[in-house]
Amino acid sequence: MEVLRGVHLVRGEVSNIYVIETSSGNILVDAGTPNDPERILLYLRSSGLKVEFIFVTHAHWDHVGGLKAVKEVTGASVVAHVDEAPYIRGESSTRRRFEPVNVDILVKDGDSILGLTVIHTPGHTPGSSCLFDSGRRTIFVGDLVYEEGGEVREMLHQYSRDPYMNRESIAKLIAYDFDHLLPSHGNPVLGKGREMLKLLVESFHPM
Repeated sequence: MEVLRGVHLVRGEVSNIYVIETSSGNILVDAGTPNDPERILLYLRSSGLKVEFIFVTHAHWDHVGGLKAVKEVTGASVVAHVDEAPYIRGESSTRRRFEPVNVDILVKDGDSILGLTVIHTPGHTPGSSCLFDSGRRTIFVGDLVYEEGGEVREMLHQYSRDPYMNRESIAKLIAYDFDHLLPSHGNPVLGKGREMLKLLVESFHPM
């Protein structure tokens, strides 16, 4: 479904998958679990959308499990932060619940893809990254935070490699001018994303 003009949400088995339309091409944000490619590809076909890039927020099973299948069908280039690429390529044995995939384009903090800015937000994983669409005042945050009951919450500490670094990354986003926060888990937070994120940051106890 289209949640913002030119921004589509595909509800995956476990996580949200987004399609971002731009004047120069389209970006798929994550590829869900191994059970999600069929629903992703069906949505793309039924909407008449083609994707040129697949931006991987991080290499956990529910975000890259369907990556190989989606890449093979769409021919899209896989884009990921340089610190996350080894996990996507299967070079680390710690996250092997998915089929390894080659990363076509390595990015770092501040790089852009089709006019959208990569924000490196480590903590959940070393190369976890968000994608900032300044034109739509929207940030795609992966698992940096999630939405529950209308509130923005930090990822449970046991699921993050370094939960306190994750908190620092959450606080980093306050510097960006945005309205909409689109997480991989829970519902999109439209219109008050930055406001809700700021409340979360203010709730953090001193570390």
